Amino acid sequence: MSRLAPTLIGTIRALTGASVNIELRKDLQSTLTIVHGETHRIGQIGSFVRIPLGYTNLYAVVTQVGASAAPGNVILGPESSHRWLSAVLFGESVSGVFERGVSQFPTIGDEAHVLTTTDLETIYSSSSSSCSILVGTISSSSGIAAHLDLTRIVSRHTGIVGSTGSGKSNSVAVLLEAIAMQGFPSARVLVLDAHGEYGAVVAGSGHVYRLHPSAAHERPLYVPFWALPADEFIAIAMGKLPQAAESAVRDAIADLKRAAAVHLQTPPPQEAITADSPIPFSARRLWFELDDYERVTYKERQPWTLADKTVVGSAQALTSNVYPPPGPGTSQPFLGPRRGISRALELMRSRLQDARFSFLFSPGPDLSPDLDGRVRKDLDEVVANWIGHDRPITVIDISGLPSDAMAAIAGTVLRITYDALYWGRGTPIGGRSQPLLVVLEEAHRVIPSGIDSPSLRSTTQIAKEGRKHGVGLVVITQRPTELDQSVLSQCGTMITLRLSNHADRAVVASAMPDDLGNLAAMVPALRTGEALVVGEAVKIPTRIRFRLAGSRPLGDDPQLSTGWKNATRPDSNHYATAIANWRKQSE
Repeated sequence: MSRLAPTLIGTIRALTGASVNIELRKDLQSTLTIVHGETHRIGQIGSFVRIPLGYTNLYAVVTQVGASAAPGNVILGPESSHRWLSAVLFGESVSGVFERGVSQFPTIGDEAHVLTTTDLETIYSSSSSSCSILVGTISSSSGIAAHLDLTRIVSRHTGIVGSTGSGKSNSVAVLLEAIAMQGFPSARVLVLDAHGEYGAVVAGSGHVYRLHPSAAHERPLYVPFWALPADEFIAIAMGKLPQAAESAVRDAIADLKRAAAVHLQTPPPQEAITADSPIPFSARRLWFELDDYERVTYKERQPWTLADKTVVGSAQALTSNVYPPPGPGTSQPFLGPRRGISRALELMRSRLQDARFSFLFSPGPDLSPDLDGRVRKDLDEVVANWIGHDRPITVIDISGLPSDAMAAIAGTVLRITYDALYWGRGTPIGGRSQPLLVVLEEAHRVIPSGIDSPSLRSTTQIAKEGRKHGVGLVVITQRPTELDQSVLSQCGTMITLRLSNHADRAVVASAMPDDLGNLAAMVPALRTGEALVVGEAVKIPTRIRFRLAGSRPLGDDPQLSTGWKNATRPDSNHYATAIANWRKQSE
C-alpha cells in the first residue's frame, strides 16, 4: 500500500511479544486527520490501529502515547520525534472476516493505519451472533450497536466493577433484561442479591425469593438447615466448639441422618451417609439429645444407672429433662461424662427459636423435618423452585439475612445448586445441557479477601471448575481490593465502569486479560454508564455505552429534584411505620 495512503499514520519500529511500538509520521501536521470525509483523532488511548500484512489485516489497541511509548533502546535527541504509540495486538481479519488472536506477527518497518468506519463495521459485525446480546452502543461510534457474547460470559466467567454511581447496577439490569428478552426462553440465571436491588428488574421475567415476600412474583426464601455441611451448621447453630466436642456433634448428626434416611423416597446406602450428606434430620432432636447428655446424673456407677427424671422435657418444645442435682463428694447421684458445651447448646436453643433464623431452622411446613427426620418435600423441590421454574431469572434476595449467617447461606445456596447440576450432569437439567449463570452482587461482602467461608469455597469451585459443568459466574463489586483475587483472576471478561481508587484500578489492571492492563489508566475518565469491556465476551477491547434499563434497580440514584423540591413534606407518622417494619424485619 502506498505510503501516501490517507489512513497511514506511522511505522512499526519495535515489537515485544504482542506489544508493538509505532513511530508516527513526521509529516503529520496534526493528530486530527480526515479520511474519506470523516475526521479521526490519532493516538487516543483505547483507539485502534490496523497493520496490513498482504491479505491479512492485524488490529491493535493503543495503550500508551508520547515519548514514553518509544522502545527502550531508542535514544531521543532534540531533533527526534517524540510522537510514538504503543499498542497491543488482539485480532486479525482475512477476506473481511474478523477473528480474535493473531496467526502471524508484524515486522520492523510495517505500516500502521488508522481504522475507518468500514474497518469498525468489519470487526463489530462479527460480534453479533445467535448467542450475543445487545447492551448498548460503541462509545467511539454511536451508530454501531454493542453486543456481548453470552456464550463467553457464561463459560468463561465475568467481572463487573465500578465505583458507586458509575452505572454498575444499571449495567447488570441491562444484562439481565437482555437475557430475558432477547430470545433465550430457557435461560437459567441465579442472582444472589445482597442489597435487594433487582427484584423490580425481574418482575416480569423471573421470581424473587426473599424472607418476607410482598409482591406477586415474590416467594418466601427457605434454605433448609439439613442441607448445610455439618461444619457450617455447627458454626451457625452453636458457634465455635472445641475439636473433641465438634467431632462428637458431627457423629450425632451423622447418626440422626442415617436413621432418617430410611424415610426418603430413594434412601442412599448407609455407608455413603456422612454428617455432610444433604439428608433431613431434626435439629430439635439433636439439641435435646446433646442437652440431655450434659444434664444427666446417675444413681449408680457400676453399672451406670440413670437417675429418675424430676421433669420430663420435650424435644419439640425445646425444654430440657431435669435430673436430681449431683450429691456432694462421693454421695449419690453421680455426675457422668460431660462435653462442656452447655453454653453452645443455649445458643443453639436460642437460634432455633429466633425469628431471624426461621428461614433456616423452620423452612416451612414441607421442608421442616419431624423428630424422626420425615419431610413432605425433598431437596429436589428446593432446587426446582430456584432454577427449574418457567422463567429465565431467579433472584435470591439475601439482604435481609443476619450478617453473621450471610456468607454461610450464600455458600449453601451455591453449593446446593452446583452439586445438584453436577450430579444431574447426565440428565436434561444438567449444566452442560442447560447452562446456569450465577450472578453474585456485592461480591466483596459475600467472598471477602482473606476470610475463609462457605461462600468463598463454593464460588472458588465454580470459578475453577464451573466451565466444565455448564455453570458460569458473574461477580459484581465496587471494591475489587476487598474481593478474593483467586475468583477475580478466573474472569475471562472484565467490564470496568468508572473506578477512581488507585488500588482498585491496580487490581483490575492485573486481572485484565490480553496484556491490556495499561488501559486501566483510562477508567477514571469514563462517563456514567460507560464501561471498558475487555476479554472473551467482545471481539476487541471496547468502550461501551450501556443503554438505560427498562426497569430500574433500586440502586439507582434517588430523585433529589423531586424529593427536596416538593412543597409538602411527608407526614411524620410514616416514621412509626418505618420503625414497625424494622422491628418485624418486613416492609
